[in-house]
Amino acid sequence: MPDAQSLPSLDAAYDLTSEDIQAFQTNGFALLRSLASNDEVAAYRALITEATTEFAKSYKPFEERDTYGKAFIQFMNLWTGDERIRRYTLAKRFGQVAARLMGVRGVRLYHDQALYKEAGGGHTPWHQDQQYWPLDGVKCVTMWMPLVDVTVDMGTLNFATGSQALGYLGPLNISDDSDDRLEALIAERGFTVVNSGDMKAGDATFHDGWTIHGAPGNLSKTTTREVMTVIYIDADAVITHPDSPQRANDLATWFPGLHPGSPAASPLNPIVYREGQA
Repeated sequence: MPDAQSLPSLDAAYDLTSEDIQAFQTNGFALLRSLASNDEVAAYRALITEATTEFAKSYKPFEERDTYGKAFIQFMNLWTGDERIRRYTLAKRFGQVAARLMGVRGVRLYHDQALYKEAGGGHTPWHQDQQYWPLDGVKCVTMWMPLVDVTVDMGTLNFATGSQALGYLGPLNISDDSDDRLEALIAERGFTVVNSGDMKAGDATFHDGWTIHGAPGNLSKTTTREVMTVIYIDADAVITHPDSPQRANDLATWFPGLHPGSPAASPLNPIVYREGQA
């Protein structure tokens, strides 16, 4: 395996357009093509897949998992265990895109996570990412990048267009219950559901922390949907009081040693990009 310095740099700026920014702010998500090149993705994919495959050995057999467990293998904070993956997670290119889409001057890392939906893997129920995070009133965005070419039938994301405007809908973990309740809400409010479609390795979607989204199951019989995600928060974010057990858990896990009212800036939350900073 290569050492960190021999891996491709991901710092060069991406040609983000005003239309991309408007789409994100209006719809709650944006699809960006070729955010990373084939060579860049291939170099990091080998590392991320090796780490995730090893982590997957801790999972129960598929038939013994609940709906959430069948949706994907989820491995978080890979960057802390491998200096090479750190170059991907803390890539300035990705952070700058996140900052510009949200309209902030800089972003910190919340955490990364690999989401590998196995061949035959189940659907991902409707949910809001930010309901887990003690960050009310904070701009947050998730980058979702396939590391292999993926088709709709492998489980690319569905988005309820404009649903980010609803804000926090209360604690509702990813589950059959969240799927039923949010499906009914989408129908009641008349939100248009849009799938991101087929995506090449290195394409990416960015979605707002409040955007209601989910994914179909992976209908492939042989190919895993290999995806790496990175969550970014406004660099000047302040932690808010956790109003649910899951938010209290996230406070302890992702902001160790910090408290409500503190800047969201533990050692696990480095600055990824700040305007004007080399």
